[in-house]
Amino acid sequence: GSGKSTIARALEQKLVLEYGLHVQNLDGDNVRTGLNRDLGFSPADRAESVRRVGEMACLFNAGGVITLVTLVSPYKADRDEARKRHADQGLTFLEVFMDVPLATVQARDPKGLYAKVAAGEIKSFTGVSADAPYEPPPNPEINLPNYKMMVDESVEVLMGELRKHGVLSGGATNPMGLPMPSGFKDFFLEDELAVPKSKRSARLDEAATLPKALLTDIDVNWLQVIGEGWAAPLRGFMREGVLLQTMHFNSLLVDTWNATGAVGLSERQTDWNDYQTRGRERVSMPVPVVLPVTGYTKAAIESSGKKAVTLVDKDGRALAILRNPEIYENRKEEVVTRCFGVIDMGHPYIKHIYTGGDWLLGGEIELLQRITYNDGLDQYRLTPKEMYAAFEEKGADVVFAFQTRNPTHAGHAFLMNTGRERLQARGYKNPVLWLSPLGGWTKEDDVPLDVRVKQHVAILEEKMLDPAWTVLAIWPAPMIYAGPTEVQFHAQSRRNAGASFFVVGRDPAGMKGSLEAVASPDEDLYKGEHGRFVLQMSPVLEDHQMQLISFDKFFYDVKDHKMKAMDPSR
Repeated sequence: GSGKSTIARALEQKLVLEYGLHVQNLDGDNVRTGLNRDLGFSPADRAESVRRVGEMACLFNAGGVITLVTLVSPYKADRDEARKRHADQGLTFLEVFMDVPLATVQARDPKGLYAKVAAGEIKSFTGVSADAPYEPPPNPEINLPNYKMMVDESVEVLMGELRKHGVLSGGATNPMGLPMPSGFKDFFLEDELAVPKSKRSARLDEAATLPKALLTDIDVNWLQVIGEGWAAPLRGFMREGVLLQTMHFNSLLVDTWNATGAVGLSERQTDWNDYQTRGRERVSMPVPVVLPVTGYTKAAIESSGKKAVTLVDKDGRALAILRNPEIYENRKEEVVTRCFGVIDMGHPYIKHIYTGGDWLLGGEIELLQRITYNDGLDQYRLTPKEMYAAFEEKGADVVFAFQTRNPTHAGHAFLMNTGRERLQARGYKNPVLWLSPLGGWTKEDDVPLDVRVKQHVAILEEKMLDPAWTVLAIWPAPMIYAGPTEVQFHAQSRRNAGASFFVVGRDPAGMKGSLEAVASPDEDLYKGEHGRFVLQMSPVLEDHQMQLISFDKFFYDVKDHKMKAMDPSR
């Protein structure tokens, strides 16, 4: 009557059918037909029942099986012993207290046992009889007052705790329950790729001796994306094998824990004769993060005898060192057709690709200094690690990201406020909004970044969005206007900075074709519904760390001057 079996079955169904995980439910009814068939209901027998099932749970748990135990276990000492057995073996143990009033349990009475107690047919019954007390856990990991909740709401609470403890991901966890960056082990990628202050002088001296590759403003944007971890687990400009995966699969094979001997596969020189090494999992990586160079730069690198290249900006500043360089042909037409799927030589980023060098330079980077722009907006340029700290300061239990490349208007505010309400309806206590303006290169007729950020600050000051649950932080990547392909990167990179939900509307990352477009001159290059649909089916969502908040059309109501969904009755 406490709801433990009903909720456990619903949780098991979600874990197995949606997440593809292995689950074993050890319920009082199923263990008493075999494992505990020789036991009664005396205190000693109940203790032995908990001991046996606890040992069985340890065996399943150690084998990688999520084990749900739904026994009546009334005594604290017995539960504590089961906890200790798990702790001794380094196994996760979460105690769930079904915090339900006795009157509610008696009213539910799914097996009619409380009725029998009331009729005097059962003399001793846990939690009712003086000789059979129930000892509530004083400090359970999860307190679940399920009499106030629907079954699916209870399941969401349990899923949140499993996520916090790393049970769903099998890897590092965040105490707020936010997703960790793809490929995360022990450190944020920005800490691994940035040269420590103690070694910076020596690295700068080394950089001065190396061949140079000149970066455009767009290249600097991509360097920032890599160096700060927005494209995790990518650690450098793409090698040819990595680019091929991106173009053909919109993803990379990875082996974070070296389960198949393929750890660091993306950092190896492309080997066309290796048909054996293969990562076990895929990470979304839909856009080409590449560094074009000229034939002159290629020749300088190859003739230098060095195993590294200094990356410099247009002012000659050494920004990074690229290690173990791999130079390969810039197959521009193949990149464009695979990534964009349109023929439009007037498209601004396609034009950028075609005007780039005929070679691509791949290799892992060491960032010599933080990328800054000194434009009065650097205070809003937070790294992923800093984003997690900002969310923690707000007390977030979930983060939803909203991307902007235009000033925020009433429609945007409706989406963001409604998105938060939807998350609260799902049981989250404090959803925090990440207001995430595009901060890298954009086409010349887009609203400039400084105008957008100042307008965002103004709407926060006016409380159109509540600053108590909003973090304004610039996203540094350049906009490439690749529609359904690019929106996958938008979502994945926000996940790499702690967002669990991404707000997506009509025609994300799209634009009108230029007058040179073959199929769509001065019309939308991509169908408005395609981006949202593709994102829903993409590898971004495969590990269940990121979900979508999707909106269709909404309208301005002339009666109360508010944005809202269409009311069919009107």
